[in-house]
Amino acid sequence: MREKKRHLWLKKYRMQKKAEKSEKINKVLVFCPWEWYNLINEKTFTKVWGVPMAQSRKISTAELRRQNRNNIYRYFYDAQTPKTKQDIANDLSLSLPTVTQNLRELMDAGLIEYAGLIDSNGGRRARSMQMCADVQFAVGIELSPKHIRLAAVNLRADVIAYEKIACPFSNDVSYRQRMARALEEFLDRFSLDRGRLLGVGITLPGIIDEENGMIEVVPVFGLRKMRLSLLTELLPYPVFVENDANAGGFAEWWNHASFETMAYLFIGKGVGGALLIDGKPYVGVQRRSAEFGHMCIASNGKVCSCGRHDCLEAYCSTARLSDDLDISVEDFFRGLHEGNEQYFAVWKNYLDALSVGINNIRMMMDCPVVVGGTITPYLEEYLPDLVARLSMRSSFDDDGSYLHLGRCGDRANCVGVALHFIADFMKSI
Repeated sequence: MREKKRHLWLKKYRMQKKAEKSEKINKVLVFCPWEWYNLINEKTFTKVWGVPMAQSRKISTAELRRQNRNNIYRYFYDAQTPKTKQDIANDLSLSLPTVTQNLRELMDAGLIEYAGLIDSNGGRRARSMQMCADVQFAVGIELSPKHIRLAAVNLRADVIAYEKIACPFSNDVSYRQRMARALEEFLDRFSLDRGRLLGVGITLPGIIDEENGMIEVVPVFGLRKMRLSLLTELLPYPVFVENDANAGGFAEWWNHASFETMAYLFIGKGVGGALLIDGKPYVGVQRRSAEFGHMCIASNGKVCSCGRHDCLEAYCSTARLSDDLDISVEDFFRGLHEGNEQYFAVWKNYLDALSVGINNIRMMMDCPVVVGGTITPYLEEYLPDLVARLSMRSSFDDDGSYLHLGRCGDRANCVGVALHFIADFMKSI
């Protein structure tokens, strides 16, 4: 009898120790990739992650559950096809009970849904699931010299509604009222549920001092030192204001998942840029980084909208293809395609200047360069000419293959500023 009790006690003790060990491993795995299961030891962990392994074990059970839930949701977000419980358990190295509990919570929140049954080689067919992309959305508003653009973006960064309104900028209350009214009309016109609206992003071609609540300067608007609150106070939603090129760069980075580091060159009436390093925007000490449009590329004396001379923007603004010729950008490229010699000479000079700017960015950053903005839809046909110029200008053996065209077109800025709220929402799950 005594031997039997001792045996039962030892069995219970071993099970308890095994459970404790499993709990410790699970807590460590929150901090490191699943494939490192069998490589972890104290020395390796500290060297790779910069903190003692013991620190990693301080995570609470609630936080561990939250991170598991977030990992499962992001798994669905990245998936191209519906997934089953077993897929998740295998790919994320989680137990089926853990997967089941988290799926129940995600489904109760309306974030995932059943997608149907999958084929089986025998036995019961498994149910597959997928994320619900339209359960929440955000709106991005782009202010430009002549227009207001609005785009509604779902959780997958798909544009579910878009509108472009002719509305010249003016620094007065009537313009801000028009913007607020345009937003409400936009939501009504496309039957967008305000209860699902995460927030409204506003983007404009200027330098934003978020810490002091100021718009420092917007050269193409002739605007200096304007309080951010004047722009946001009429909107009854969470609002975020961002530089247009930073917003566009974030949208393009979101759509170029393989680029950890990327330089973005925005070309419209204004010319700007953005830097993303290891997947994070680098805005600079005073939020003035990547102002590629105002780097000097020549010494011909051409005046820029900033008041200085020979900036990239002075040569590569779309105004050189439209306003200077008293036509639209569409008309310019139509004429170019039809063989207009005057347009051809203008375009040759334009590509020469653009190649100087892009080559300078490449020399400084040594990373992929993505060109976006309103020029993008027209550049694809002439990309070989631009790449050839880049190859000739390179001081190294670059063949120009580092250059990529944006995937968001003229909606990139709206999409990017709306993604601020999408990204925050995903972190909160």
